Amino acid sequence: MANRAYSPTQIRRAVNLSAFLGWAGFALPFFWESAQINHYMGVVSLLPFAAILGLPIAYGCCWLIGRPILGILLRSPVSWSKAAGWGGAIAGIIAATSIAVGRYRGWRQWQDQTYHSQVGGGDYIRSIDGILTPYGWMVLGQNTLMFIALGMGVALIVRWRIGPGQSESA
Repeated sequence: MANRAYSPTQIRRAVNLSAFLGWAGFALPFFWESAQINHYMGVVSLLPFAAILGLPIAYGCCWLIGRPILGILLRSPVSWSKAAGWGGAIAGIIAATSIAVGRYRGWRQWQDQTYHSQVGGGDYIRSIDGILTPYGWMVLGQNTLMFIALGMGVALIVRWRIGPGQSESA
């Protein structure tokens, strides 16, 4: 335990930086796109509310899912490829959990015969009564791949920030 490659402080910084960058990588492009559409009217005023709601979720996910994995991963020095791989894996676990919950909720909506909904319109219908259409599955796949790529990018930034770690022979 005394020969760990990273200190507890570095691990805490890695988890906290991962959470903040993950939130920023998700929220800021959304607000940038909204600002382009709405000509900056009122969009900036929504950012603090997104932080109040989104940051606790980001920190919660990173501490509940990412911290146990990072605790094991950071016992030895982390290479760039190992950082990118595990960043993608952690993001993939978070995405799989979200997809499972979302599809369960969609299935429950489908079972309720009194509930009728449609998300999207025309050729771009994403779901009907909680069940994804082929287009909805494509959008879900694209969003999942973007989320995993974001996780890999965040991991590379964290690796750059906390450094390569101390080798066990040092």
